[in-house]
Amino acid sequence: MNDNDSIAMQRFVMLNLVRLSATALTVVGLLIVAGKIDIPKPAGVAFAVFGLLELLLLPPFLARKWKSPGS
Repeated sequence: MNDNDSIAMQRFVMLNLVRLSATALTVVGLLIVAGKIDIPKPAGVAFAVFGLLELLLLPPFLARKWKSPGS
């Protein structure tokens, strides 16, 4: 495996870890809102919103950043 393959694999793993953590944050937020976890509901709403924003915005941002010349 050459250096470009190694970088591509690292970026692939990073994108998937970002997606997984965002999904987990969203699910925890929804569980809080549903009352399954005993934490105030506003915190659950915040978790769910931030998780969804992370899921929708961060992977495309990273992909664009890594696609640009000089990365």
